[in-house]
Amino acid sequence: MKGRTACPKCKHEFVLDVPKGRKKHEVVCPKCNNKFTIQTTSSDLKSKEVCSWEEHGEPRKTILSSIKPKTNKPMIATVLLIAVFAIGISTAAVADIFIESSMGMLSGAGMKGTVELSVTDLSNNSLENVVITIDGISGITDEKGLYSVENVSLGIQRVELSLSGYKTYTYDILVLPLITSCNEIKMEGGTGEKQVSFNSVGCSIILAIFSAFALLGAVTSWKRRHLDVAVAGSVIGIFSFGFFLIGSILSIIAFIIIMMSREEFENGKKGKIF
Repeated sequence: MKGRTACPKCKHEFVLDVPKGRKKHEVVCPKCNNKFTIQTTSSDLKSKEVCSWEEHGEPRKTILSSIKPKTNKPMIATVLLIAVFAIGISTAAVADIFIESSMGMLSGAGMKGTVELSVTDLSNNSLENVVITIDGISGITDEKGLYSVENVSLGIQRVELSLSGYKTYTYDILVLPLITSCNEIKMEGGTGEKQVSFNSVGCSIILAIFSAFALLGAVTSWKRRHLDVAVAGSVIGIFSFGFFLIGSILSIIAFIIIMMSREEFENGKKGKIF
C-alpha cells in the first residue's frame, strides 16, 4: 500500500510503498538519511511520534499524513474535569450552604441583584397595594400586582408581604447577580401568617446535571476522542460552580488545556494509524 510519511527529524515528507500486512517497516529519509520505523498498527500508542494516514472513498484513495506528538495535557484535563464533577456533586448535596457561601462572596465583592415580584390571589387576580419588604427595602405593588426593586443583597432573601384581608406572608427567594430574579407569589385570604421556605432541590438538580457534563468531558478527554464533547463538557462544567467557585476555575483551566491539545484528538474521519 502506498502512503506518505514525514521524517521525525527533518520533517521532510515523502511517498513510499509499505507491503500489505507488514506491522513494521524500516524507512530511510531521502533528505537527511535518518532511519526510523513506521508502525502499521495502532498498538504502539506510547511512542513519542505517531504517523497517521487517512483514506477517502475515492476510486484512487488519497493518502494523507501527519506527525501527532502525544502529551499528558488531555490526561491533566481529565483529572481536572473529574475533580469538577466530584466538587459539583458534593455541592449539589448541600445546595443551601453552597448558595450562602458563594453568594456571600459575590456580595462581599459589591455585587447586588434585582428582584421582580408578581402578587396575585388564589384566583390569579392581581393584588394592588401589597406592602412588601425585602432586605430592608419596602414598597407596594402597582395596579398589575407588580413590584420591582434593585440593589438587593445576593443569596436567599426573605420577602414579607401584607395586605388587609389576606394572610401575612414570609416568602424566601433566591437573588442572583446579573439577572433579574422573577417570582410569582399567591396570597391566601383570611387572617394569620404563612411562611414559604426556599426549596433547594431544583438548584441541586441543576448543579448535578452540569457536573455530569463535566464527567462526560473527562471521559472523552481521556480517550482523546470527540473534541467537541470534551470542549462542551469543560464549558458547561463552569456552571457547576462548587464552593468558592473552585469548580468553575478548574473547568476554565481544563478548557484551556483541551484547546491547547486539540490536535491530539481524533478528528472523526476514517483513517488508520501506522
